[in-house]
Amino acid sequence: MKATKYLLMILTVGVLTLAGCGKSDKGPPPRQSGRVDITQLQEQFPNPTPEVAASIEKVRFACRYRTFDSAQAELDKLAQLPNLTEPQKKAVDEVVEQIKTAIKAGAAAPTQ
Repeated sequence: MKATKYLLMILTVGVLTLAGCGKSDKGPPPRQSGRVDITQLQEQFPNPTPEVAASIEKVRFACRYRTFDSAQAELDKLAQLPNLTEPQKKAVDEVVEQIKTAIKAGAAAPTQ
């Protein structure tokens, strides 16, 4: 009788353990309004010149601390570079649009 009880208990624990290991079908979380994702911008400049690397770092820092005016100024500098490829221009434009959206979301948010 004791052996059956222990076997049943071990079987129950095993089933519950395996049931908890299922893979969820959830995708990545949606991008939050007001957030700026510059990973695409960074990926489009794999080996940047020191000036471009400094500008991208300034954009990253400005977006992190929500000083979007300085981020836009640096993105304008990047957009004016004569040797940008089309994917690079597109990445800069996407970040500019995200910043504009973040500015609107920040203006619409009530102050505390």
